[in-house]
Amino acid sequence: MISLQENISLSNYTTIRTGGPARWFITCKTEASILEALAYASSNKLKVLTLGAGSNLLVSDQGFDGLVIQVALDHISFKDSGLVVAGGGVNWDHFVKATCLHGLTGIESMSGIPGNVGATPVQNVGAYGQEVCETIVQVNAINIKDFSKRIFSAKECAFAYRNSRFKTSDKDLWLITEVTFQLNESSLPNPQYDELLKSLASDPLWSTGDRFQKIMTLREHVLKIRSSKGMVLNHSDSDTYSLGSFFMNPIVSTSEKVRIFQLAADKGLPRQPTAHSAGDNLWKLSAAWLIENSGIKKGDMIQSARVSTKHVLALTNPSNACTSDILALAAHIKKSVHNMFAVELIQEPVFVD
Repeated sequence: MISLQENISLSNYTTIRTGGPARWFITCKTEASILEALAYASSNKLKVLTLGAGSNLLVSDQGFDGLVIQVALDHISFKDSGLVVAGGGVNWDHFVKATCLHGLTGIESMSGIPGNVGATPVQNVGAYGQEVCETIVQVNAINIKDFSKRIFSAKECAFAYRNSRFKTSDKDLWLITEVTFQLNESSLPNPQYDELLKSLASDPLWSTGDRFQKIMTLREHVLKIRSSKGMVLNHSDSDTYSLGSFFMNPIVSTSEKVRIFQLAADKGLPRQPTAHSAGDNLWKLSAAWLIENSGIKKGDMIQSARVSTKHVLALTNPSNACTSDILALAAHIKKSVHNMFAVELIQEPVFVD
């Protein structure tokens, strides 16, 4: 028999610390308890919200009038030839650290990203040139409506930039219980972004260390960079009470990239925006550059919501902000960017009402 909690404040379960109460709440450490919880929700005609670490979830101030299932399946299993299986409730950075300590490459540049393993396929999480779609072999999930189990191949997940079927066509349909990754036992870490390369260049271990030392050195530098931007959760620093990057880097055509570069030059902006090829004549622009050059500054506030003092992509809750404050600040930033560059920023966190 499952044990449910009632009227639990979801602000205690999201990294931005906002959100109203869940009508019902349960933490599930086994698949059996998940199935029981889903059956209860079905028989009582309750909406279901699955919760991991709450690092990409913006919950309405009114809360969630249904059942919140916190997934706490926390197993990790290292197989042969770099195959690794992790439960959906495993802390992502703990998982990355464990794979690095096993001398595996493929996800080391994603160190420090908040959240749990089960959330990574939904968003196709990525950082510093790596995305989880490059290493995911399969995703195990339970259908929230009929309780059936299914194993999705990587191809069936329909991964795209910060996207997947679990965020689009199958939104709110599947609860992810386990993810299998194919990592590499012999390749060297291969950092892609200039910021990370510059940081590594100053570390003698990066140039002289053995393969294992290079893996751990890269991880340390990623964590250092993310921490400097307030992108690693620190309970003693309210500037990290955020949902990480609030906006995705926009994908634009070559003609749009040229237009924005020319606009930057015409306006005498101090530097050109960063652009990385996204294939098929498309380019990924820096959302942070667009925000900074549209008049938004670090530390800007609306009500009690604040742009991080460390990085403009993070919207923070330094004291007693509510979700409506965060949304108002986000809307102000989007409008500023659109007015300056005619580019629509897309919100990355999932909004739940």
